[in-house]
Amino acid sequence: MERIDVYRGRPVEDEDGNTVQGPLELWRSFTGLAAPVTVSESPTESSHGVPVGYTVYIRSEEPTGVLDTDVIGLRGLMLPVDGLPAVWENPRGKHIGDVITVRIREG
Repeated sequence: MERIDVYRGRPVEDEDGNTVQGPLELWRSFTGLAAPVTVSESPTESSHGVPVGYTVYIRSEEPTGVLDTDVIGLRGLMLPVDGLPAVWENPRGKHIGDVITVRIREG
C-alpha cells in the first residue's frame, strides 16, 4: 500500500469573468495500490517521449470523489487522471472502491 495524493484546482474567475481551474492544491490523500500500465507505444519522429502510467486501486466503502480533472501525486510524479474513475464493486453490487488510471508522457 502506498500514499495516493489527489490535487485539485479550485474554481476561480479569470479577468473576463469566466470560471477556470485555479492552481492545484492537495485536496485529499488515500492509501492504495498502484500497478504500472504496460504501454506498447514507442517514441517516433512526430511523438517524442515515453508514456508512463499506473492503474490506481483505492479501497473505500463510498466513492472517493476523484474527478477526471484531478492530478494524482504518486511515486514522486504528478500524473493527470486519464478518463473517469471506474467503480469497483463485488459480485453482490457492494462498492469496494475506485479504480483510477493516470498517465503522462515523459521525455
